[in-house]
Amino acid sequence: MRKRYTSIAISLHWLIAILLIGLIAIGKYMNELEETDHLRFELIQWHKSFGILVLLLVLIRIAWRLTHRPPRLSAAMPLWERFAASATHVFLYLLVLVVPLSGWIMVSASPLNLATELFGAIPWPHLPIATANGFTESDRKTVSELSWTVHHFLANGLLILVLLHIGAALRHQFILKDNLLSRMWIGTEHRRHMDLSHALLPGLLLAAAMALFLWEKAAPDVNDAALSASEPSAVTVVDAVNFTATQMGEPLRGTFDTVEIELVIDNEAPARSSLQATVHTGSINTGDGQIDSTVVTADWFASDQYPLAEFRSTVVAPVAGTNEFSVTGDLTIRDTSRPVTFTLSITDGVASGEFPISRSDYGVGTGGQDEFIEEEVTIRFATALK
Repeated sequence: MRKRYTSIAISLHWLIAILLIGLIAIGKYMNELEETDHLRFELIQWHKSFGILVLLLVLIRIAWRLTHRPPRLSAAMPLWERFAASATHVFLYLLVLVVPLSGWIMVSASPLNLATELFGAIPWPHLPIATANGFTESDRKTVSELSWTVHHFLANGLLILVLLHIGAALRHQFILKDNLLSRMWIGTEHRRHMDLSHALLPGLLLAAAMALFLWEKAAPDVNDAALSASEPSAVTVVDAVNFTATQMGEPLRGTFDTVEIELVIDNEAPARSSLQATVHTGSINTGDGQIDSTVVTADWFASDQYPLAEFRSTVVAPVAGTNEFSVTGDLTIRDTSRPVTFTLSITDGVASGEFPISRSDYGVGTGGQDEFIEEEVTIRFATALK
């Protein structure tokens, strides 16, 4: 009769246990942070990534348990204690499945509609809740809030069960001294009989997670590069449109990779001067895949329906004694037009300008985003004179 769990079961047990304790601790910590705190936003992204990892590992663990009978509890153990141990295991498996699943439902239904990329690199789909027929914005909000309540409540229940499980194991090891803990402990016997194939799967998963984490942290910040592209340069600038917003108190910078700008300056007949610009909203690049895949959705640019944002000047008037022009025109986003006025400067053969807009004036990010993204967005552009 088997006296110990298999090597795979032991490896998965401790890997899941470490991740669970970390997830619960981080979850408690980030809920104490202000909703506008950028650290909270970052922690939520990693919380989602490791939560999904735990969900996948638990599914593997359950499949392994169903195909590999675990060691039986000692017949000398009281019946009530064997029943309590079995019931605790069942509830632990159930909660470790339901807690991350409720989080997945919450993110999928959230009006924020933030995309999920595991460890900043692996796209993870939403559950098809928000796209269900007849599912309104109000329904999404209700489901998301209910899922958060379930997620929070069951996470606390999971914490209690984990503590009970640890307490019971310590009781057997140090009070009853029946060496029950050895069945799941990585001891000498386990190391002697464990070959590479037994430890390969959980080891690779953990190594991949850590590698992706380090890669994400070490990756250069392309936001800074995108912003610098808006600075006039007769050598590098052809057509560039960039923006700066504020997300949870931190600057969010990005660029649009596909733009066309047509500038006509007629010094002899200034009335014939004009500026036209077309931006392909789907080409947005903030350096963050989660943000990029979110802002093209219906709550933001709705790039499938409104692929272009356009500016058309109505007046381009020179400012006497300077190399500047006062430009007035109409900016159109999501088929909504608003007048804007700004100063166009020409330096070393490069024309550039900037102006602020209010995103809600164009219906951009109005699905419950106000508490995360500030209203004002600064648009910058540059184009080389041809």
